Amino acid sequence: MAGTLDNMMAVYQRREGADLVFQPRLSHWYAANTAAGTLPEKYHGMYLDEIYKELDVTPREVWRPGGGYLGFATKQENEVERWVGKKEDHIVIEYRTPKGTIREVERRTEHGTSTYWSEYLLKDLKDIEVYKYILEGQRYEWDQRSHEWGKKRFGDLLPLKVRVPHSPLMDVTVHLMGFKQTVLMLWRHPKEMGELMQLLENGFYQMIDECKGKSVVEFGFGNNMHQDMCPPPYFKKYVIPFFERVMPRIHAMGMYSTDHWDGYVKQLFPLLKATQLDGLECVTPVPQGDVTINEMQEGMKGIFLRDGIPAVLFCPWSSLKELEDTVRKLIKAFYPRLILGVSDLFPANGDIERIRFVNKIVQEFNDSK
Repeated sequence: MAGTLDNMMAVYQRREGADLVFQPRLSHWYAANTAAGTLPEKYHGMYLDEIYKELDVTPREVWRPGGGYLGFATKQENEVERWVGKKEDHIVIEYRTPKGTIREVERRTEHGTSTYWSEYLLKDLKDIEVYKYILEGQRYEWDQRSHEWGKKRFGDLLPLKVRVPHSPLMDVTVHLMGFKQTVLMLWRHPKEMGELMQLLENGFYQMIDECKGKSVVEFGFGNNMHQDMCPPPYFKKYVIPFFERVMPRIHAMGMYSTDHWDGYVKQLFPLLKATQLDGLECVTPVPQGDVTINEMQEGMKGIFLRDGIPAVLFCPWSSLKELEDTVRKLIKAFYPRLILGVSDLFPANGDIERIRFVNKIVQEFNDSK
């Protein structure tokens, strides 16, 4: 893997001639199969980064102890008690404050390796006022301990990426309220929703400031963008103005910025340039997404791609020829503005040997340059 750091930096810096890097996300596959007892025998007892090494591909989501990208620590400076209760496959979380109590409920997925919301945190204006109190006292801080741990292990291999939350509208839609309630509240209570989203935005300025003097290369948003969750009118009204405000600060500090677009996105491509993003990850072509590789190439002019291979092509029932054809089309369309990977992530029931299959194509391409 000698030279991987420089090869990835070449993508950010628009340099030509570097080797193509293959960096699939394997954490979900690893966690689900470990929990289910179905991890291939040769990987028993191995940590995720050791599996990456055995496969001879570039690791990902490994910077923090226990896995994941580097994030930020949070500190609560006002009176907030966080209570957590568990019942069977549900997790109940309450935030108790002088302004009142709000709660959310998460449900574990089949093997307990991830969760989804079965009850959202914010239901009405009263809940919003409580959450505004929480946000007013919340501060983001640099996670020096995790940074040092990851730097020692991967600092010579990977550019430092910090992962940040959803932008305000997507945070409200995906995390805090759900789509239906978000739409209703934006319509009925635009003032209060605007105040809430401004407080969420203020948190990003704290995170950007915490990166000053650090070796951060990539400021990665995790928006899970999907045109059905954020249709073009909302994207124009809420998302683009947010990026117009934060992106100059990010670029002024010498950082590059990416976003996570893992849903249907064809309708959003005409608006992409206005965001000033440097790259997108997890954009998914057909047969899994709603765009062809040619449409991705046209819609992402000037923007680099991380990932691109539909996850379904790693399942045993998909043909190896279709996988190979897709990989070669992606390389032709995006190299040298490409860090190849799986969109969105390697599936729990994927054939791990297909990672070697793709890696062989990548190595042959690098040798032929």
